[in-house]
Amino acid sequence: MRRIMLWITAAMFIAGGVVVFAAHPATRDADVSLSGPSFPVGDLKFTIPSKWLIEPVESAARGGQWRVPPLHGGGEGGEVVVFYFGPGIGGTTKENIEIGGTAKENIEAWIGTMFNAEGHPAAAEVKHHETGGLKISQVVIFGTYNQVVSLPGVPPETKSNYGLLGAVIENPQGNIYWRFTGPEPLITANLPLFNKIIDSVKPQDK
Repeated sequence: MRRIMLWITAAMFIAGGVVVFAAHPATRDADVSLSGPSFPVGDLKFTIPSKWLIEPVESAARGGQWRVPPLHGGGEGGEVVVFYFGPGIGGTTKENIEIGGTAKENIEAWIGTMFNAEGHPAAAEVKHHETGGLKISQVVIFGTYNQVVSLPGVPPETKSNYGLLGAVIENPQGNIYWRFTGPEPLITANLPLFNKIIDSVKPQDK
């Protein structure tokens, strides 16, 4: 019943294929255990699941990068990347052209990497809330993913039946951008956990 009431009472509108929710979706209330190491980025920190495998970052713009194990121990896993440019720095980079300065710009760019069966931008669910006084914008998209490739002249790698979870934490010391991509079943299964990771944000210990 609570799940139904959340969806009914959520103030929402549909524009350009984007569904915007003023209230948290019911998945944010899922009973998901989050335990693992603390990950510092900028002046903030997050809790990272112990099962995620840390990977070397590919550029200075990437504050962290992990490989998410596949479901049931088989198939394709997922990738999580955290981008951080520092105070007062944002906008497009050569390394990842979908990363924008503002939350709105970045989410629109993420939507531009996911397409439906007709080749149009896939429908996206966008939600906004605050945690610890920080404004957080999140997006959930499913479709065909045109993966951004940083090498000049190399076309994007297209992956069907994929999902993208994105989050932008608006921080005075520089926005923090989270992107989680992988097969649709993996993304669906990890959505409640991803929400908890984002909401685990806290100031770093001084």
